[in-house]
Amino acid sequence: MPVSPSSNTFCTPALEVAAALEQKARLKVAGLTGAAAALLIAELSTAAARQLVVVTADQQAADELTRELLFFDARAVTPFPAWDVAPFEAASPHADISGARLAALHLLRQGSPGTLVLPVTALMQRVVPPALLADVALSIRIGDDLDRNHLLEGLVRAGYQACSLVEERGSFAVRGGILDLFPPSLPLPVRIEFFGDTVESLRCFNPLTQRSAESLDELLLLPSRELVITPEAFQPGIARLKQRADELDIPADRRRQLTADLQATSYPPGGEFLQPFFCPQQATLFDYLQQPLLILLEPQQQAAATTAFQSAIETGLAQAVAESRLCAIPEQLYLTPEQLRGLTAGFQTVELHQLAVSASGDDPILSIRVEENRDLRISLSGDQQHLLGPFAERLKSWRTEEWRSMVVCHQPAQVERLEALFSPYGITTQRVTGFREAVGGDAPAVDLLLALGELSRGCRLPAARLAVIAEEELFGKRVRRKSGVTALRTKQILASLAELKPGDAMVHVDHGIGIYRGLQHLKTGVVEGDFLLLEYAGNDKLYLPIDRLGLVQRYAGGEGAVPTPAKLGGPGWEKTRSKARKQIEELAAELLEVYAKRQASQGFRFSPPDELFCEFEATFPWEETPDQLSAIQDVLGDMQHSRPMDRLVCGDVGYGKTEVALRAAFKAVLDGKQVALLVPTTILAQQHFETFSNRLKEYPVSIGMLSRFRTAKEQKESLERLKEGKLDMIIGTHRLLQKDVSFKDLGLLIVDEEQRFGVKDKERIKQYRASVDILTLTATPIPRTLHLSMLGIRDLSIIDTPPIDRQAIKTVVARDSDELIRDAVTRELERGGQVFYVHNRVQSIGIVAERLRRLVPQARIAVAHGQMEEKELEKVMLGFMHGQTDLLLTTTIIESGLDIPRANTMLVDRADTFGLSQLYQLRGRIGRSSVKSYAYLLIPGEGSITGDARERLKIIQDISELGAGFRIATHDLELRGAGDMLGPRQSGTVADIGFELYTQMLEEAIANLKGEDFEDRCEPEINLAIPAFIPETYIPDTNQRLVLYKRLVQAESAAEVADLVSEMQDRYGATPLAVQTLAGVMELRITLKQLKVQKIEKDGKRLCLTFHPRTAVNPERLITLIRSAPAVYQFTPDHRLLVAVPVNADSTVLLATAAATLHLLS
Repeated sequence: MPVSPSSNTFCTPALEVAAALEQKARLKVAGLTGAAAALLIAELSTAAARQLVVVTADQQAADELTRELLFFDARAVTPFPAWDVAPFEAASPHADISGARLAALHLLRQGSPGTLVLPVTALMQRVVPPALLADVALSIRIGDDLDRNHLLEGLVRAGYQACSLVEERGSFAVRGGILDLFPPSLPLPVRIEFFGDTVESLRCFNPLTQRSAESLDELLLLPSRELVITPEAFQPGIARLKQRADELDIPADRRRQLTADLQATSYPPGGEFLQPFFCPQQATLFDYLQQPLLILLEPQQQAAATTAFQSAIETGLAQAVAESRLCAIPEQLYLTPEQLRGLTAGFQTVELHQLAVSASGDDPILSIRVEENRDLRISLSGDQQHLLGPFAERLKSWRTEEWRSMVVCHQPAQVERLEALFSPYGITTQRVTGFREAVGGDAPAVDLLLALGELSRGCRLPAARLAVIAEEELFGKRVRRKSGVTALRTKQILASLAELKPGDAMVHVDHGIGIYRGLQHLKTGVVEGDFLLLEYAGNDKLYLPIDRLGLVQRYAGGEGAVPTPAKLGGPGWEKTRSKARKQIEELAAELLEVYAKRQASQGFRFSPPDELFCEFEATFPWEETPDQLSAIQDVLGDMQHSRPMDRLVCGDVGYGKTEVALRAAFKAVLDGKQVALLVPTTILAQQHFETFSNRLKEYPVSIGMLSRFRTAKEQKESLERLKEGKLDMIIGTHRLLQKDVSFKDLGLLIVDEEQRFGVKDKERIKQYRASVDILTLTATPIPRTLHLSMLGIRDLSIIDTPPIDRQAIKTVVARDSDELIRDAVTRELERGGQVFYVHNRVQSIGIVAERLRRLVPQARIAVAHGQMEEKELEKVMLGFMHGQTDLLLTTTIIESGLDIPRANTMLVDRADTFGLSQLYQLRGRIGRSSVKSYAYLLIPGEGSITGDARERLKIIQDISELGAGFRIATHDLELRGAGDMLGPRQSGTVADIGFELYTQMLEEAIANLKGEDFEDRCEPEINLAIPAFIPETYIPDTNQRLVLYKRLVQAESAAEVADLVSEMQDRYGATPLAVQTLAGVMELRITLKQLKVQKIEKDGKRLCLTFHPRTAVNPERLITLIRSAPAVYQFTPDHRLLVAVPVNADSTVLLATAAATLHLLS
């Protein structure tokens, strides 16, 4: 079927290719450098009225091409990614990948013309047959009648996991008439609301907030994984499975366990490799295609990739067999390279080559003249004041020749930056929404068009007088951060009771530490409601009404803190609280003293950023995250103030703290000031020295280092240059704080991980605070509530956007075996990477080293542990950092601040013996670059680990987002951060009273010392004898009810309460009367708090209001109210207001009467 040229194509080569394909079945196109191939394909997609299937050599090329095609506005671009697991690996592909693949297959089955992009390995893999996919796909529309039980059974069979709250892809939850589910093929989960068995509404919802977004008319439900087992196929599949197990001599107990798991729809990791047992006639992607135009990018590279993949299939099979894992025959899962060549031969094909190629047979060659943009890379070594001068002249020249020139930026901030940078050169700019707008219509009336897009390379087409330039071709390579990932805010996590379980400790403000025993529903006389049950010493019990949840917090006291239940009603808790208050007041006084000195001192006022600074910003090789940009603006703002800066920037490794420090340092040097960077270890000093030197090498900035890696002569020379002002910046350990170190004009001190310095070093740092700008960096998560309480004492910026590709770390739990270790290490070394092997026993680390040398003799192995001499340890770590060794066998002492982008595989020996947060932190050492990373958690075998260990390993394996992972270690990590900031004495106080109460009391102490009027906390007691609660039949999950109770108690306005009720209706369906009454009680509670009314209760025919000693009620209004209706209102000698109500008043009347009374008093 020919390709018809279309007059609306902009790219002339596309018309030439289309015309050539009228005559030929196969065509070679040469000279397509940069993004020219993507531009050609995009234009062909508009010219061709049929499918385009574009094949690349690997996944990275496919991803890049997809981004480029989307920028060039290609028609209906659909990615078909390869699995992110090796053949026959005991791991399943990521849910996002399976979702994208199944969605693409569905589109192809429908015959949708468009552009399919995939790596050649994805083309080699067999897929679910079209008929089977059609069978299991379910289309749901509003108004459909569905058998809900049948639907739920189908979801389980399709690989969906039941849960209480849908946050992850491939999960579902049922609540009354509402079904939430997250199909992996969709960007957001979907909420289906039923009326009986009829679908009443379909809505997308946000998995973080659980709130509904836009409505849908139709939902296409595809399986959640590529293991599709229909009821009819199950028994025949099990029979085939048994036969294959016998052939492979797999132990009967393992086969029976696998069969039982499949029967229970508990699919094992890597279960997708079992698909041929349940569907022997697997299809290929070609079965879904309808005479497409096949486009092959760099066919020679693809040939090499298919050979390498065939080798990986054979290796994976051998390893699976050695580990007694059941696996299908490879030919049932994959095409061989020969089969692939045979199948592609039947399609009209275009080969795209960067370099010129020689013709083979009758294949014609079409050469296209494309210019690369390499010559545009800005040289920063020339005239520092006019760095963009040569490029600006080139733009003006192109404008004269009627070229269209456009620079494509990743972020709006970079567009703004470029507008500012080009303005001094007289270059006129115009923003365009995309490629089509840029090339449409008459030539633009400006020198340069600026567009937003995901383009990492451009191209120039002289024939079309078009120059498309990616920003990184000017300023150097930039690395994309994953979009759509939002870090969970620490404040939200700490406030949440979602993970509270019976047996956990809680702190009651008035009664102390008790043990949570669950949420109890009680009905006594006329009172019905939910109560929090707390158990104290001597088995004493306290039933806390849910409207008084504000009085309790989940106990968190730091590492190793073991809470002791208080004696209910005894004097012990009051003594503990008094002692804590005294120590907290001492800390508050100390903090305020530092604050006062800082406010009074005068420092250097730095100038605003200039053109040179903007150019330096533009060369940053990553995309700034919003958090990072905010931190940079905070720091530069502080530096332009006359008061000395004292700012703490908090964020994990890879979050971009170093760039914040770099920009501050560069600004200081530009203004003629010296900079000192203080780090806790020699290794980090070396790492920072290399980072700063590399980033600033094109600029006139001299950098020195003071550490044990420098000779005495070198150190002496650096000190002299520093004193004379010939050294702009010095990086060093505590050596920098010694008395022989003097500066000519120090303007900025940067401190990395201040909490790791000793007392004397901290005192020396404190001396600088009064006169020099100080920027402190820390990777320890510091509690946000503590930040809030210290607001104004020390300025703080938090970067909690996840580091790039952190969510791409593939975590595999596997039985320890020689084959797996050899394969994992060899695979990493073959791609030029490095490996961490964690073994946490110093006594046996030598034996493990011998085993690793035997398994991978080609690897250069080094050993590191805490009992080594410090110099020797530093030498080993530095060697690994510089790539002098391939594998680091280490205990858990792996340096938390160390950033080794080439280390992308980790094996953890006896992972079942590690804690959750330990595993999370260890895994964080890899995945520091855009390369795919692997964490292997090795265990002796499923049967020999505890249930708790199995649960821990499952959680760490399931976590794909950093926000979810941070939830694991919230209390552990943050309390460590609190201890580091507050010191050991205050940490003991935190352990005594719990973290949240501690911060509450610190906030109060600071306010009192500042002379501010601290709000007395009034937690009103409400006893109206009306049923106000969330029924278990409405929300069965106890923790979800608890979280909603807590949020209602924390609401500060009637609008917030209404919003929460609206959310409940959205998530759980129509609210019962008890919930509506609860909402009324909570609105009443807000008014009681505002007026400081301690208690409101129904006493027979009256409502009794008890006022707080510092009530906000105006006495004159109270007197006026009583006088206005003495039969209704009375005031008693013990300062209570009595309000008459009908004897049989229902909840609506009671709440209305109470609200009206309070309104009259307010």
